[in-house]
Amino acid sequence: MLRSLAILVSAALPAVVAGQQVGGSGMADVNPAIHKRLGTLSNGRVTAQFNSRGLAALTDSMSRVTYRLTKDEFAVTLGGQNYDSISLGPPSRKNEEDRVTYSYSAGPYKLDVVYELRPTGRFVTKRLAVTAAPPGRFRLDEFTLFRFGADPVREFSVIRRGRENLGTADYGAFLRFDRSRGLLVTAQNPFLAFQREGNDFSIGYKPGMDWDIAWGPFQSDPGLLAPYELSGRALPDKMLPEWRLGPIDETPGLDEAEVEAFTDAVRASLLYKPANPLNILVGWCANDYQIDIATPEGRAEYKRILDMASTLGAEHVLFAPTNSEVSRREDSRDDWKWEYTLWLGLGQKIRKGEWDPSSGPIPASVQEMLDYARFKKLGLVAYVYPVMGFTQKPEWLLGAGGTRANLGVRSFQDWLIAALEGFLKHTGISGYAFDHTFLAYEGASKYAQWWGWRRVMETLRRDIPDIVIDGRQAYQLYGPWTWLAGSYPHPTSTDEQPESFVSFPDLKLDRVSADRERYTAYRYRNYEFAPSEIVPGFITHQTGRNDESGHMPEAHTPVGDMLLPFRQRDWDYLGWRYSLLSSIAIAGWNNVLDMIPARDAEEFKNFSEADRKWFQEWIDWTDINKDHLRHTRTILGQPAIGKVDGTSAIVHDGGFVFLFNPNGRRLDATFTLDETIGLKRHGTYTVKELYPLAGRHIGKAGAGFWSWRDSITRPMDGGSALVLEIEYAESSHGPTLFNSPGSATLDGRVLRLEGVQGEKGTSETLLIALPSSAKVDSIQVGQAGVSPGVPPQGPPVHFVKPGLIEIPVTFAGAPFRHYQQIDTYDPAFTGGPVNATFRIPKRVFDQLEARGKAWPIPWTPEDLRSTWLAPERLLLYVQLAEPDDQWTASLKIDGRPIELLKAYASVRVSRRNFVGLYADVSQLAADVDHKLELDLPHSLKPGQFQGVFFENIETEYTSEIR
Repeated sequence: MLRSLAILVSAALPAVVAGQQVGGSGMADVNPAIHKRLGTLSNGRVTAQFNSRGLAALTDSMSRVTYRLTKDEFAVTLGGQNYDSISLGPPSRKNEEDRVTYSYSAGPYKLDVVYELRPTGRFVTKRLAVTAAPPGRFRLDEFTLFRFGADPVREFSVIRRGRENLGTADYGAFLRFDRSRGLLVTAQNPFLAFQREGNDFSIGYKPGMDWDIAWGPFQSDPGLLAPYELSGRALPDKMLPEWRLGPIDETPGLDEAEVEAFTDAVRASLLYKPANPLNILVGWCANDYQIDIATPEGRAEYKRILDMASTLGAEHVLFAPTNSEVSRREDSRDDWKWEYTLWLGLGQKIRKGEWDPSSGPIPASVQEMLDYARFKKLGLVAYVYPVMGFTQKPEWLLGAGGTRANLGVRSFQDWLIAALEGFLKHTGISGYAFDHTFLAYEGASKYAQWWGWRRVMETLRRDIPDIVIDGRQAYQLYGPWTWLAGSYPHPTSTDEQPESFVSFPDLKLDRVSADRERYTAYRYRNYEFAPSEIVPGFITHQTGRNDESGHMPEAHTPVGDMLLPFRQRDWDYLGWRYSLLSSIAIAGWNNVLDMIPARDAEEFKNFSEADRKWFQEWIDWTDINKDHLRHTRTILGQPAIGKVDGTSAIVHDGGFVFLFNPNGRRLDATFTLDETIGLKRHGTYTVKELYPLAGRHIGKAGAGFWSWRDSITRPMDGGSALVLEIEYAESSHGPTLFNSPGSATLDGRVLRLEGVQGEKGTSETLLIALPSSAKVDSIQVGQAGVSPGVPPQGPPVHFVKPGLIEIPVTFAGAPFRHYQQIDTYDPAFTGGPVNATFRIPKRVFDQLEARGKAWPIPWTPEDLRSTWLAPERLLLYVQLAEPDDQWTASLKIDGRPIELLKAYASVRVSRRNFVGLYADVSQLAADVDHKLELDLPHSLKPGQFQGVFFENIETEYTSEIR
């Protein structure tokens, strides 16, 4: 929870921190003699000046403001004894090129206070270090890193992110001054307490952990001060819970600049510094644990996964199959009975001390998969639970009544680091997916366990810089300072399988999962301050694992309890493109591939070369455009029912905009070419569509080209994505065609338009921008010739102004859109009868027939329960917000009762996964009028009924003009 309090400060109080304008150089107006005597650190973004006891001033080069401090103190409590810097003697000071260190004596302890500037950071850090202590262990009770005052602070906002069960607390606070200036105060852990006492402010935390100076100096987590300028654009204080009707609570929370300041501080502190996007397949989401690689058939099935993963652009595969040769499910000792899949299947033996992670003999079945992955240029990523009850030393087992290792134990940390590094080098894997990492056991403080796990990850990253560290439960709950060494936190913030989260009302599981991922990533970016480099993607879905009993199908066999193959066939043929683009839009630095068409031999065989190429080209696109994707920001607010959402990725004067309409209804997307998308340069721009109709330049009415601060509105079909490229327009010397792909060329006085395309049955106004001196006597659109003024055979032509021609056109074919709506949305409707008429063009049935031939899967009755399978069916979908599977409804078409089925993203009955009602209407006649009579419950809330839509129809384009 974010708390904002206005602070009234007496004018008589001394100025401790004040924003002061400085000269145009961006440096403070500092007396040179004082500057030389006190010492200075500068990195081009901020300048820190020091006096005899600490930080005296911080100058922000961007805003040209100096924040002056007259007090900068600290306090520590060690072994139950408090030491306040005010009461300590004068420190000695050491000035170095990249740091300033103050040294104190505090009873039997020696303390250093170290200030540093990160090379790319717009902040100064302050760290306390215990450098000497009596022999033996002593308690690290409390560290107060900053203790200072502020005047005149207009208000402050404490970043409340505490979870009582985890022991976490604040992330810090934002101090807001006059003239829209602000200062972020934080420290790099999630256990902070920010306090105000009169005109004093402090931030600190209580480690509650033991230390032995024989291990070396203890260094506190760095405190951090970061200046910023308020943008005046505030995010809502809270996100609307997933897929609630709304409205979104507009109570203002953090300013966009505050989110950016915290995010930039995290980015500058990352230990993980990828040069390229990470491309990883999570075999778990194809339910690879159902595959027994002890058998030749199992290895063959898994090799199909590796084959397809490589084809689609993955470089790593999270590998967690069954291997009955080395482990048994019934011998698992974790909370979820997955231990038999850990450490490439060797986890049980490692826990019991029966197999050395650095030198144990690798079973032939495992080695075969390692070799095959290497042949396909894939690195396998092992699944690991760090807190299993490893039996090597009883002193580790302080959790869960002595059944879990405790990461607060130093010797366990040491062993685990050695085991992980040794196993990686011994097997040749490329990283780890850490799950079941619980840090709230008895026997050590919650902070100590968090600190220990961070130490393990940071050591892995330091020693093996390119290691993949996939963070699962409960890594994602501890915030950005926990994520500095990892590759990314949990992609969906919960287990990925559909029953773990509330489903967006949609018949396509890939879209349901994509909407969940965008919602999660929106929170990671705006409320958890994750920079693009560590925001997780999620491409496609995880197949539901439970049958109607609510359990995974299993059998008792001679080789143990085995989970049975279940829903191996699950490729969402029409939803995956939306999902892929959604993931790239919000998290293009971490392309996490999930269910792919591989386990089922028919899906593997029939996934076309064109589709494989399209998938891989977009994965490659993220590498080509990685610098733009580093600057990804959310626009248009959070994903929600009844609205469009999106992202932009702009560098300097160009980049990309991704837009998504998760709803069934056709909605407008509107954004502005200005700072809200990251565009700062005044001038003229072009807007080109990359998807769905690649190559179409979107033209501004009456102009063609766009100007900075123009608003762009594009209508979007339901369940659709739109990708646009924004480019600064240099002066053009030739004709430019807008609102269609293709080209315009001037041949003498004949203007030729080639490759013109549009959606069947729709009208469009083609715009052609020409040099103002150009003369046009006739126009040829494709093979049709048109003369200006009186077009006897072609469309009318209008000279809007010198250098701009308009040609209204209508594309051939009967109109019928993707996600075609039958009725009209009524926000006041509260239930009862819905009546409508509709007509289905024959071309729709032709499209479905062609799809059945292109994707000739032998569907079973069980397959047909999944609404995203068998995409050759014509489905009628009744979409409702916050749907309740206890509702009853009835449907008639042409007076005949039609069975309405309940759709679940989980397939099986699960109320949180109920997504609405549907009927298979594939047998309806084409090109005739049909009458729909739908009766809905009378208890609906206004706006809850979204409409009746056709599913499985893709947009068709044509070059034929009526």
